[in-house]
Amino acid sequence: MSDSRAEREWRRADFPLLRRLETRWSDNDRYGHVNNAVYYTLFEQVMMGFLEESAKLDLDGLGLRCYTVENGCRYHDALVHPCVVEAGLRVSRLGRSSVRYELALFADGHDAVRATGSVVDVFVDAETERPTELPQTVRDALSPLIMDRDG
Repeated sequence: MSDSRAEREWRRADFPLLRRLETRWSDNDRYGHVNNAVYYTLFEQVMMGFLEESAKLDLDGLGLRCYTVENGCRYHDALVHPCVVEAGLRVSRLGRSSVRYELALFADGHDAVRATGSVVDVFVDAETERPTELPQTVRDALSPLIMDRDG
């Protein structure tokens, strides 16, 4: 992932997909802001929402599972409930059996990025749970999200 200062400069336009997500009352922690673990849930929602809803991929039907093997998040500014979050998603690397996503969370109506992150998912055969080559249908679905780090 790029350095933290460069990530703070990410903009909505740097992401081919933006998804609106709402925080829940239970997302706040005792300090009055969205708990750090919830950011990972927001990342997961935008990734899986894209695969299952936008791209309409049936991973079960394809005999696939995707396992997260690496993830990270940098917190630049707090999200506070209630809040509509705009989650940006892009692909920075599409490998033989893996994909590296880069994500950003923006509070609705605010330009400054609140959090940036990355997730590496490996696609595995549902029966053997061993890495498997990405089918062309998955590659075709992910290809429009490929952007270089500089947008």
